[in-house]
Formats: sequence, structure tokens, C-alpha cells
Amino acid sequence: MVYYNVSMQHTEKTFEKLAHMQYDLFCKSNLVVRSMLGMGAVVLGIVNFSEWWGVLMIAYGSYLASGRYNSANHTAHKLARQIRDSGMDFPASRYVFREHAFEIIPLPENANGESLAYADVHRLGEDGEYFYIFRNQYGGYMIPKAELGEKEKEFRLFMEKQTKQTFETKAAPVLKLLRKMDTQRQKSRQS
Repeated sequence: MVYYNVSMQHTEKTFEKLAHMQYDLFCKSNLVVRSMLGMGAVVLGIVNFSEWWGVLMIAYGSYLASGRYNSANHTAHKLARQIRDSGMDFPASRYVFREHAFEIIPLPENANGESLAYADVHRLGEDGEYFYIFRNQYGGYMIPKAELGEKEKEFRLFMEKQTKQTFETKAAPVLKLLRKMDTQRQKSRQS
């Protein structure tokens, strides 16, 4: 039985969004260290502002604190450039969600697809436009919410139930609480 059937066409922007979500989900310790080093460099620079290197420390600390996605953007842009330089189209896939796994079918459908069991999903992420499903810390898939239409909430509940995980998001705490309450309400209706 097919529960959901969606297609996704990548662009340079979607590569960037996927890299950002990957960084948010898998590089939290990197972010903490980067922020602490940045703040330390700024404080050291302020204390030693009269020295030439004090200004340099402030600039470097600001770069560390504000350049959260620098490495993720570099990787995404490099991959997009390689695809453009090769003359190929950006990848597109169709995702068919079944009871125990979902199929990833490259488009156009001239190659064999592969399946990923829900139990093998490593992490789930979400932003305003996409759901992200990561098979591991190195690769994931994007599901456009626009493709789901009115079934967006149903899809979220389906994936959370099948994977026994919850979607991580960068929303404000109040929005996260409201979504959690809505999810609990939806689950109680299904029971």
C-alpha cells in the first residue's frame, strides 16, 4: 500500500538548505565550540583593543560567531558547481512511502531505485518548506511540504510513528510547544 508519493527536484538552493539542516542536526558540538571560541576571541580583542592584534581578534571572533554555515555552504556550492560544470541536471527523485520503508526512485525513472527502512532512518528535520530524512550523517532526502498539500500534518505523524523519532526544527520554543500539543491531539484522535 502506498501512503505518500512525492517528487523532489534539487536546485543549488535546496543543496544549501539540506547542508544547513545536516549541520544543525549533526554538528551541534561544532557549533558550541565555534561560538565559545568566537566569544572568547571577541573578549580578548576588546581587552587588548589598543594592540594591533586586538582588532584582529575581534574580527576573527565575529567571523566565528556569525559564520555558522560557512563550511556547509562551501560543500553545497562546490557540489552544485560540479553538477553545473559537468552539464548535468540537478538530481530529482520520487519518494514512495509504504508501510515499512520508502523507496527512493531517481528521475527520470530509467534507473533502479533503492529502499530505506524506517528503522534505518538516522534523524528527522523540518523547516518551513521541507521535511528532511537522514539515512546517516552524510546523506539525506528532502520532502517538499508543498507536494503533500493538506496531508502535511498526517505525513509528520506517519513518519514519527514509523521511525519512532520526532522532527527537529529551528522554530521558537513557543511554536515547538504548540506543534507538540497539536501532535498529541492528532495522536489521541487516531487512537
